[in-house]
Amino acid sequence: MPSAPDVAIDAGAEWWEIEPRQHGVFDRARELWRYRYLWWFFASDTMTGMFRRSKLGWIWLLLRVAGPVGLNAVVFGGMLGVESGGPPYFLFFLCGTTTWVLFERSLLFVTRSLESNRKLITKVYFPRLILPMSAVAPGLLYLAILLIVIVATVIYYFRKEGVWYVTLRPELLAAVAAIVLSLTFTVAVGLWTSVLQARYRDIRYGLRYVMPFWMYFTPIIYPATAIPEKWRWLVALNPMAPIVELFKWGTLGQAHITAPSLITAIVLITITMISGMWFFNREEAASIDKL
Repeated sequence: MPSAPDVAIDAGAEWWEIEPRQHGVFDRARELWRYRYLWWFFASDTMTGMFRRSKLGWIWLLLRVAGPVGLNAVVFGGMLGVESGGPPYFLFFLCGTTTWVLFERSLLFVTRSLESNRKLITKVYFPRLILPMSAVAPGLLYLAILLIVIVATVIYYFRKEGVWYVTLRPELLAAVAAIVLSLTFTVAVGLWTSVLQARYRDIRYGLRYVMPFWMYFTPIIYPATAIPEKWRWLVALNPMAPIVELFKWGTLGQAHITAPSLITAIVLITITMISGMWFFNREEAASIDKL
């Protein structure tokens, strides 16, 4: 009988060592960097998936942004006569709703990030934490559109009234900080809701029910000065309230924001993020098994 062929072993071959996944902070950060190419893949897939089978395509994105903003501005500023406390109400409402839309839209996508990719994550391993972090991409599209609308609105009122309601000044950095805080809070809450959504499909329906009430609890439609003094401490417990006010102060130059309320928001966001990371790392494997 012929002898078995000899197998040549290349001394320079690359050897792979399979190790259990490490749960340390630096180990997870190193793992996320190693798979960094997946961030753009999932982000672009989430954005294109919104209108993949729609003939109007990206036009729907414009309608979903401009429609609610314009309607709410007409109803509350025109029909109900809500005062802005200075700038035109449409611009006031537009600046107030910018960080809120970024938070609300992004959170809905982050919540469904694990469920939407269930066919992939049950077959191939990669850091699951990439999914909720990359799912904020659609919210950034909404943000870009709203910023363009703000610029166009400012130019319109300058031509109409001769006043620049938003100017290039150092306070604009506060608006950038508000955007960063809004994104951070989105991911922090999404670390909880994405895992829970993988187990209980009604989490996203609950969010859609809660978010309108949360919006009314945030000084977007009305100025914060319209809130009675005895209730302002309760609004300060809402992390989105100081974020919205910070953005309005950075753009319009006027808002009711205090250092204690901003510090409280940052502390609450930090606690939500740390606890969310712990919950996600602990429950992601068991939740994926239930997809």
